[in-house]
Amino acid sequence: MKFSTSINFLFREVPFLDRFQAAADAGFSGVEIQLLEADADACAARAKAADIPVVLLNVDMGDLLQGGPGLSGVPGQEERFLEAVKKAVAAANAMEASYIHLGPSKVPEGVSRADCKRVFLQNLKAIQASGVMETSTAKLLIEPMNTVDMPDALFSDFAEVAGFIQSDFLGFVGLQFDIYHVCKNGLDAPVVFAAHAGLIEHVQFSDVPSRGEPGTGTLDFESIFAALVEQGYTGWFGAEYFPQKPSLETLGWLKKFKQVVPENA
Repeated sequence: MKFSTSINFLFREVPFLDRFQAAADAGFSGVEIQLLEADADACAARAKAADIPVVLLNVDMGDLLQGGPGLSGVPGQEERFLEAVKKAVAAANAMEASYIHLGPSKVPEGVSRADCKRVFLQNLKAIQASGVMETSTAKLLIEPMNTVDMPDALFSDFAEVAGFIQSDFLGFVGLQFDIYHVCKNGLDAPVVFAAHAGLIEHVQFSDVPSRGEPGTGTLDFESIFAALVEQGYTGWFGAEYFPQKPSLETLGWLKKFKQVVPENA
């Protein structure tokens, strides 16, 4: 199994640019960046020095983390979102990242979900028409959220997102499968994964209910990971959790689960 980690969530004990080496030293094989806290070229240099690939980069989410609706499916934010995508593609190219997560958005008060979905789909078509992805080896991803933490999330249903990808964006966009969000929605992760395995490009995880490291909640990660591997998943497993203690002290799970399937299998 290949494990990456978010260097926005973990290793916050050290400056951002030092987290590439910290992740490598801790035994991770890749890193993810949800929020670019330094220049992309500087990040690329640090990743190269640490000999660790950048697996995933998020598109800027606007005001989402401050309680706002975000960008990706918000009426009136179309131009800003397209510019954010172009910047993310440029950063991903500099870092040779494999995936670009488009980022979630919420349905703003006074706006219909149908209008937000229409804007999101138009935004995907605008990205296609711009040609920006033609210069990138990265793949765009969409991640359904959970309705407990984000009740007004635009997308929380895997079947719905899989449906419009298959209809209009097959090969252009893939699914990002977060075990935490799936289980927080009260669903069985291996069952949902099996239903959409052909579209799933990347997996992330944290424990339920508090989004801590494995072992701090209710999930049986050994069986979940094994089930996904048995279904043929060979991609990255991204640790995206809030450490309940210093990052290095939360990694008892890492060595154990790396043995489920050898990384080079």
